[in-house]
Amino acid sequence: MRIALLAAIAAIVLCFLFLCTGSMIQKMRGKKDFSLSGALLLGYVVYFSLFEVICLACEVTLAPLSRLSVIMMTVGTALMLGGVVYCWRNWLFRVRSLKSRLRAHGWLLAVVIVLTLAVCFFALIYTDDSADSDFYVGMASTALYTNTIGRFDPTNGRLLKAINPRYAYALYPIHNAVVADLFHIPAIVAARSVMSVINALVSCLAYYKLGRILFVQKADSNLTLEETGRTGDQVYVLQTRKTDVFTILLLLLNLFSATIYMPGAFLFTRTFEGKHLIVNVVVPLAAAVCVAVYRGIPEDAGEQRYVFENLFFLLLAGVCFSASVSVPALMVAAALFPFSVYSKKWNMLLRLFLAELPFLVWAVLYILNSRRVFILAAYR
Repeated sequence: MRIALLAAIAAIVLCFLFLCTGSMIQKMRGKKDFSLSGALLLGYVVYFSLFEVICLACEVTLAPLSRLSVIMMTVGTALMLGGVVYCWRNWLFRVRSLKSRLRAHGWLLAVVIVLTLAVCFFALIYTDDSADSDFYVGMASTALYTNTIGRFDPTNGRLLKAINPRYAYALYPIHNAVVADLFHIPAIVAARSVMSVINALVSCLAYYKLGRILFVQKADSNLTLEETGRTGDQVYVLQTRKTDVFTILLLLLNLFSATIYMPGAFLFTRTFEGKHLIVNVVVPLAAAVCVAVYRGIPEDAGEQRYVFENLFFLLLAGVCFSASVSVPALMVAAALFPFSVYSKKWNMLLRLFLAELPFLVWAVLYILNSRRVFILAAYR
């Protein structure tokens, strides 16, 4: 009971941390369409971007896990305090406008919520005894109980001569160790319960975000103010309900997935490792970026750069999740590079290059490390 209570507290605190982080970024950008769900999703991506940089620095310097835990606790506390002080008015406004937004969703929202809870529940209760599960949960347990980062082989407990380049940069399992260390729960509970539920929730939010981009309606500049107000409400309701239906279909598809080649199989069977996050979070959000750029959303040039900023954080978080980040990174490049050249939008081409930098830097480091041009020593 004590471990279950601590695990529940850990999940709530982490979700609040993501909400605070994303809320501050949205408010600093001056976004008019402030969204709590969007803030949680953005905060999740930005948080793991920060974690990747901080954890990699600790790994390279052979810092103990306890030091990383203290750093992340300090950073997390600062982000939560900043979010509360800076964004509480925005949260209050969103709560007050809840009635109108619920009316726009209608009964479809209840279906979305039920299916989301079902996804989280099945991700929580699913058991897996595969070699992958043993290895990735073992990485977190080994880091926790040896107070190290990537220096021991989780399969046999031996001290490595050099940190394995395959896992040296995908540091998501170490985050499970940090959660276990900070909240005094076993690493397997942090990996298979706390983060599994959060990851499942974030995956559903990523699907919903993709739907919002797919079904967004541009305003007609020729409409009068009165017509814009009247039709604007109707368009918002239509967009919202189309997005709800889209999300429901994807969640049902995942819930009835029967093979390892479906996204739902990753969602339920691999929530302990980063490949699931690549498939169910990074790929949908990367697709949303491509659709937004193709459709010219947002139309304001000052806000268009935020799309590529989000892509930068998304790919940096993807490096933390798994080496499979190459899939969405190349997918975005293949979609947007020809579009930028054909449209002669050289400024967009530069932004795309900067957004792809996390993937490019990871690729160079991984190749050099694999070919032993440099070695990440596990001890000195």
